[in-house]
Amino acid sequence: MIARILIPIVLFSVLPYLWIDRQYLHVRKGWRKILYWLPVAIVIGYSSYLALGADFMPDDPMLIDIWFGMMAVLAVPQFVFALCSFVGWECMRLSRRFKHHRNTPSRHASRNWGKLVGGVLAVVAFFCFIYGFTKGIRQFEVKHITVYVPDLPKEFDGYRIVHFSDIHLGSFYGWRRDLPQRDIDSINAQRADLICFTGDIQNVKPSELTPYHELLSSLNAKDGVVSVLGNHDYTYYMHIDDDDPLAKKEMELRVQNFERSCGWRLLMNEHIVLHRGKDSIYVAGTENYDKPKRTQVAQALYGIKPGQFVLMLQHIPTQWKEMLPSTINEKHGSRDSVLVAPQFTLSGHTHAGQVSVLGLRPSMFAPFDYGLYEREGCQLYTTAGLGGTVPIRIGATPEIAVITLKRK
Repeated sequence: MIARILIPIVLFSVLPYLWIDRQYLHVRKGWRKILYWLPVAIVIGYSSYLALGADFMPDDPMLIDIWFGMMAVLAVPQFVFALCSFVGWECMRLSRRFKHHRNTPSRHASRNWGKLVGGVLAVVAFFCFIYGFTKGIRQFEVKHITVYVPDLPKEFDGYRIVHFSDIHLGSFYGWRRDLPQRDIDSINAQRADLICFTGDIQNVKPSELTPYHELLSSLNAKDGVVSVLGNHDYTYYMHIDDDDPLAKKEMELRVQNFERSCGWRLLMNEHIVLHRGKDSIYVAGTENYDKPKRTQVAQALYGIKPGQFVLMLQHIPTQWKEMLPSTINEKHGSRDSVLVAPQFTLSGHTHAGQVSVLGLRPSMFAPFDYGLYEREGCQLYTTAGLGGTVPIRIGATPEIAVITLKRK
């Protein structure tokens, strides 16, 4: 994880300290200079140490917690202050030029208001970072949603689904170890007809899952638990030789077999049929849509006739645009079969950006990143998920979604 962003981390650390030194402190030489730049050396040195690890994340996740704590103290506030100060300095410079051009000097023209704003925001950023890392990740919401869908059989009117995703079990240890128990208890308390999991059960390795086998096996619903794989459930984040496909296959099978051993029905480009009396619906699931791209929509929907209700599970919501009525056969169909556009799709992956302030979140630039969407008579719900490889939440509360299907 750190290796992929090491260069931005170096710039993120060095440039603010350089700006603050040049503009305000003017630390010239000697031990003061060494002490001033020591935090930068610590950030870059520790980040480089983590980047040298073979896998996406170190085996001991506590090392990542230490890294985030270090960034909260030594890098984030300084970056916020320097950015605001720089913007304020640029505004002050432009204001001086404008005042000089119009020959209207002002006593406020020489003030860098970004310095004051930056100081306040730096303190706010520090406490927000600490909050998200400690209190925010422990927040939890049971979100109730009623979705009106076409082609839903009469016997399934009022059908209740609990949707959860992105549990990332490797991130729960120490003071966060109790959170999966809380989440599973809350899911079971809903007494749902069906439980759906849309991927990312682990961070990097299947060994993270073993302590939670009994807990995940306790999930209970009338029609059981169905699941699909997320990008973290493959070997994409493991350090395995590309010339050793057998090793990759073995690691991936461990994740798949774990879910099946919990009593879950893992859907890998396939579908199942659920019955209520004489009525039935289809639940389809595809493998991951991107990195690695294993999705086979045509295979997952093969044999389902028009007019049937289809609930689709796919980890990455971006795929939904390819499953709308106007595009699904163009993208995935063939002369021999006409594919049915799933009336309702469940996804995860984005974690709702994990940080959301006044509705603004990092993931908002990705398609369908959070919430309920409707296009061409079809609907998608993307959940904020429960965890993440980065154990921080500000505003984007971890959730399970309790979805009630109603006939449109």
